Amino acid sequence: MGTKFSKSEIGEVIRRVITYYLRKRELGLERRKELFLVPRFPVGFQELLAEFELYGELESVDFLLAEEGLEALNITGCRLFYIYDKRDVSYILNGLTAYEKLEIYAPSLDMLRALKEGKEADLFTRISIYFLMSGKPVMVRLPYDINGSFGGAFGRITRELKEDLQDMGISFPGLLPGFGEFLPAGEGGTLTLVTEEEVERAYQRGERLIRAAKAAVITPLAADEARERGVSIIRE
Repeated sequence: MGTKFSKSEIGEVIRRVITYYLRKRELGLERRKELFLVPRFPVGFQELLAEFELYGELESVDFLLAEEGLEALNITGCRLFYIYDKRDVSYILNGLTAYEKLEIYAPSLDMLRALKEGKEADLFTRISIYFLMSGKPVMVRLPYDINGSFGGAFGRITRELKEDLQDMGISFPGLLPGFGEFLPAGEGGTLTLVTEEEVERAYQRGERLIRAAKAAVITPLAADEARERGVSIIRE
């Protein structure tokens, strides 16, 4: 007998194919330069890198790392820079305007607090604040689910930090790269692609209505997530 796939697995494949197709259709062959900060040794980083490699996106990413070791993962197509190398730091700082998007992998709670308070505690927070002040997308990817079952002080602190940082414009899209976030909005700021991550972000912000363009693609997982969360998706 052949392998059986669940509804969620099939839906995820469809989501990835649609997202990839839309990104290529909207952006053509142009690559949008991205800066990826890794402020400490990356634990559990392979899954994320595999997603970037799957879509050939590593060619558009520069990594700025606090520690050596990432090269051991045999990453190809991207460039690695290190915070302890003055030439690397100079290159990154002098070229910040060329980057259109910033991602941060597994920052510490201290770094998240510094971002919340607008303190340039180190080079990583300094760069992050620059992107926020420039109105460019800033994303934080964590190897754990903030909205999970963490209890006690850790769970409370991380959830409160996430809410405050989201209010500042920082998103927490999970481990997947989320290429749909590169797609331009439709007329009036409506979405051209609605994914389950978009529904989850709206729910976490307390919003119960998502406005999408008439020709927008709404992935199956997004529709399921919206029904479960009580979020309405309206085409305009």
